[in-house]
Parts: sequence; structure tokens; C-alpha cells
Amino acid sequence: MKSLSKFLAFALVIFGVNTVSAQGSLRDDEAKKAAEVKELVNSGRYTFKATKQISQKGGSRALNQGGDLDVAKDTVIMYLPDVGKSPMTPVKARDAGITCTHFAYNMEAGKNGGWVIHIKPEEKCARDLSDIKKINMDISKEGYATLTVAFTNKSPIAFYGYIEQHTAAFPPVNAALVK
Repeated sequence: MKSLSKFLAFALVIFGVNTVSAQGSLRDDEAKKAAEVKELVNSGRYTFKATKQISQKGGSRALNQGGDLDVAKDTVIMYLPDVGKSPMTPVKARDAGITCTHFAYNMEAGKNGGWVIHIKPEEKCARDLSDIKKINMDISKEGYATLTVAFTNKSPIAFYGYIEQHTAAFPPVNAALVK
């Protein structure tokens, strides 16, 4: 009986050490991810990967085909469902995307160490951008994000997703607005 209680005590000590080690490792992973996201957002060059589209009526749908918004401080490239193309166009139809080089880009501190990004096309270009009035993105320090696209003539569209290393080949800085 004594040997059984010694064995149980030893097992509990080993289990406790492993638990503490795992928690420390998880904190290290979270800190590493937060540092990566901070570097991406502060660089102004990243990609928002959409995983879910949220309707104004409260419904949502998973985006199996994905969708993204590539951001650089001088260029924004959008391949998001129902933004700048007919609703039946597949998301992967890259020629249906929108490229914008005339916009204001503002970043401010958000809640809990995150960021709030405001992208507003210049007035003269808004009509060429399917009447996009503004794009707002709330990014958590872990890289999760909510993107809202507001239009001048229809209801806003919202997306959930995450931030990652940019995937677009951005056009040269002096490129003109292309749709």
C-alpha cells in the first residue's frame, strides 16, 4: 500500500510538471503569434483571409472557397464574395477582383492590444470601386479580424477571418487605379 501511494505521489508530481510546462509552451506560442501579427500590421503589408461572411440580417455562411483582401499602404487588392462582382461569380475568379491605389489608410490602437484599420477610397475613385464607401478592419493581437465593407448604395457586408503574411504580387507604386 505504501508503494502504491508513493507511486501515485510520483505520478502526480510528473503530471503537474508536464501541465506547467504545457501552459508555459502555450503562452510562448501565443506571444510568438502576437509578435508576428504586430510585425505584419505595423509593416502595413498583410493579407486578410476571410473564412465567414456575415449578412446584415444576422445569418452567416462559411466561405469554403475563401476570399481575401491584400493590403499594402499604397495598394489594396480585394477578392471578396459579393464585393465588386456579380453574386454568382466564383471567389477564385481573380479577374473579378478590385485593385485600388487611391485611398486613405489609417491605423489606430484597438481594444486589448489590437488594431483598427480604416481604408477609405478617394471620392473620385469610389464609383470605380463598386461604390465602396469605406473598409474597416478590427484586428486582435492574435491575428483574428472582422472586416466590414460599407457601400454608398447597399447594405454593408462583414467578414470574419484572420491576418497572415501577404500573398499578392502588388503592382508598382505608380500604377493607376484598375478595376
